[in-house]
Amino acid sequence: MTARAAFADAAAGLAPAPGSCETLQVMGKEAAHTVAASSIVGLLEYARARGIDGDRALEGAGLTSAALVGAEARVPHVAYNQVWQLLADASDDPEFGLHVAERLTLDTFGVVGHLVARSRTFGEALDRVVAYSRILHDAGRVELESRGDRVIVFPGCRGLSHEFPRHVAEFSAASVLVLGRAVTRTPLAAIAMRFRHPAPASVAAHARMFHVAPVFSAPETELELPRAVLQLPIPDAQPGVLTYLDAYAHDVIAKLPDDDDLVSAVERLVASELGRGVPELEGVAIQLGMTARTLQRRLGELETSYQTLIDHVRRRYAERYLADDRLAIAEVSFLVGFSEPSNFHRAFRRWTGETPAAFRAARSAR
Repeated sequence: MTARAAFADAAAGLAPAPGSCETLQVMGKEAAHTVAASSIVGLLEYARARGIDGDRALEGAGLTSAALVGAEARVPHVAYNQVWQLLADASDDPEFGLHVAERLTLDTFGVVGHLVARSRTFGEALDRVVAYSRILHDAGRVELESRGDRVIVFPGCRGLSHEFPRHVAEFSAASVLVLGRAVTRTPLAAIAMRFRHPAPASVAAHARMFHVAPVFSAPETELELPRAVLQLPIPDAQPGVLTYLDAYAHDVIAKLPDDDDLVSAVERLVASELGRGVPELEGVAIQLGMTARTLQRRLGELETSYQTLIDHVRRRYAERYLADDRLAIAEVSFLVGFSEPSNFHRAFRRWTGETPAAFRAARSAR
């Protein structure tokens, strides 16, 4: 079995890592997560312009118009998904999510949208989206990953066990291109677009939006772009304004409820990167919307450390992979982020008191 196949098996059949989106759903914590109310405001404006009863959708999701008032107002993400579904059903539009994305404005994304418009390059703008995506939705995270001459944008919750609502997924993916085209004033086109949900009856609107025929029923929802787009300049960049917007965004994140799953969130991010090596503390901190020093401090308050969590994740996955006799020990070493098998052997003995081979033999005997 190859390393790539091992990861596919892990995603398909093995238990989720603590802190993964699946864990959040199984533990019933989804009700604690929220979405910026501005996201619903923009959605309702689109629906009402097309004669759809937005108030009925709000009522159906247990919300009121008063709950949407205020620059920092937030609503439960479960209610957000319900509003989307109710409006999509009422619209009788099979491409509802794509059509909403086509008509979005910066205000739909609050401060994050304006950070995108004032950044110097599209790459810098995407980095800010990753850093501040918790403002938009504090359960899922927007993620960015480079692969050679390409860059992959994960617009939702990577590793989600249940199906991301179709119209929300399509809106989220299309938003990246629509915003990118608007701020760079270039006709950005995807190299590939993959969705987790099954293919709809027609994909003509998708091909028009992404400039490529999407793949459906894929392992993850992900947008693939040429790496060169990261260098595209943004004509309306305003570095001075960015300073104030960054400060405001930090302030908004600071006011959000403390993430009682911080340890799990760090472990999830570490686990997602292990096949390419252990991620740097700074990179993990950025994805969590905080500085490296803040992340270290908060982990210290929880009586742990970044290195301790790395060891925890490595050991958990090492034991999981060693239980599969199809994987060579050297391959397991690579899968958990060690470039040299000898380093893996020393670490595993430190964790468990025995060698990987002895651990595997004992598991087989049991």
